[in-house]
Amino acid sequence: MAKKILVIDDEEILTKTFARLLEKAGYEVLICKTGADAVEMAQEEAFDLIICDIRMPGMSGVDAIGKIAEAVEASGQARPPYIFITGYADKGAEEKARVLNPAAYIEKPFDNLLLLNKVKELIDT
Repeated sequence: MAKKILVIDDEEILTKTFARLLEKAGYEVLICKTGADAVEMAQEEAFDLIICDIRMPGMSGVDAIGKIAEAVEASGQARPPYIFITGYADKGAEEKARVLNPAAYIEKPFDNLLLLNKVKELIDT
């Protein structure tokens, strides 16, 4: 059974690129364009990994991951690892994100191979 990855990002071109890359590598990919949608989806399904943009309209990625972590832990499941991605060098957001102990923090633009290798490292062990 394929490992399941949730991608949370409001940039449609990026999410399609991530989906193609990860599906080609054999992963099942689900996409949410908002933090609120991601929180709802994570309450309904279990994921092996979450990739989340930090800056999104409405609920930020940091807030979404915080709510997802609370919901997953309340249900008794193990919290999946997550990767924060961002296109903005915002030290305040980065510090807030790091408090949530992400498995990785990647700044855009980045090489797709970097992301794929990090995904494999985190969930193919």
